[in-house]
Amino acid sequence: MRATDDAGAVLNAEFEVEPDGDHLALVMKSAGGKVIGSPHGRNHQYNLALELLLRRLRERGAVLVSGVVDSAPARHLPEAERTIVEAPVVLAATPDVEALRRSLGRAQGKVGRNQDGNATKQIRLRLRVPGYAADDADCLAADLARRASRGEAPDASALLRSLIGDPIETLTGSVNTIVAVEDKRVLVSTDRSPEGTWVDVRDVEAGLEKLHAQGSVLVNVDELGHRSSFVGAVLATVPGTAISLRPAVVTLHEAKFPVRVRKFAVLDGSAQVTTRKEQRELRRVLLGGRTVAPCDLCGHDFPGDFLVAAHIKKRSLCTDDERNDLTNVAMLACTFGCDSLFESGHVTVDDTGRVRAWFEHGLRGRLHDHLNELDGRPCGAHRTGSEGYFTWHRANVYRG
Repeated sequence: MRATDDAGAVLNAEFEVEPDGDHLALVMKSAGGKVIGSPHGRNHQYNLALELLLRRLRERGAVLVSGVVDSAPARHLPEAERTIVEAPVVLAATPDVEALRRSLGRAQGKVGRNQDGNATKQIRLRLRVPGYAADDADCLAADLARRASRGEAPDASALLRSLIGDPIETLTGSVNTIVAVEDKRVLVSTDRSPEGTWVDVRDVEAGLEKLHAQGSVLVNVDELGHRSSFVGAVLATVPGTAISLRPAVVTLHEAKFPVRVRKFAVLDGSAQVTTRKEQRELRRVLLGGRTVAPCDLCGHDFPGDFLVAAHIKKRSLCTDDERNDLTNVAMLACTFGCDSLFESGHVTVDDTGRVRAWFEHGLRGRLHDHLNELDGRPCGAHRTGSEGYFTWHRANVYRG
């Protein structure tokens, strides 16, 4: 197999990925010798390809466990005499991949009875790659061979708003909760600071940009700033990411990741469930004995099965008194889009009681039409008692 570089050129250098015990192994085929009809020798872009593959492995959070010269003349030697990687190398913690590639070349030149300095021999690099098991050799080879497609980094403020009230676990197991998001800062509650401390949104923006540019990010102060644990936890919520520990690394894969889907021998299990004790009473109060009622946002009548008791202020951030304020803290929202649009911040309710919609640039189609229908209509749940909750929603969830 040959790799395509980031400019779209196929490099003249062959490699394979093979199972190697409990690991995977990258096998680089040797360079040298003339090729009939070509001005270049065999695998003449060996060094370019090896460096490219090491970079792409770094993007996947790989660890270089060991490495040996694997050419036919060297295979009869004890492995200790043909070793070119003395200790595991965490690629995410290796900023200079070119220097690593050169060191592998220098080590090759010292292997064999004739130590001629040849730095382009066939080598075998044993790997540990998060998300890839020993039988995923073909998948890893294909992923390394093609250009990465990670797209653009998401908007930091929008991502943070989508996480308000949800427990976000850091890579070390601590729990952070986003309480509020402003233009330039985000309020984060932890066990040590339950009242919350402010974090600069620019720290999250920088982490997202670095993750999308590099493919992987070390979760430490040097890479992500003094709130690196929180920033790393946010990065790990991006679809397509995987995490690994020792060291802590967040890796962004392409959309098709994960390459494996876990199979469960036993599909049924038991779990403790936290119940919302007031939820049944909340629905009863909002429906008021009706089997059919209007959605408070779009105004259309729906059977009760298609209406949810939607909290105006996120329930996880409400005090007990607010949760018990059954007549004001929630509204009826239909499952035909209004509930999701309000929860995602595409719509809100202004202080006059009118629904306001956020139209993303270039938005067309059914979503645009639905938002246009909602924009400016009166909200059935807006009153003096509920305005405080809508104020919270406008400040913390609405995207407009």
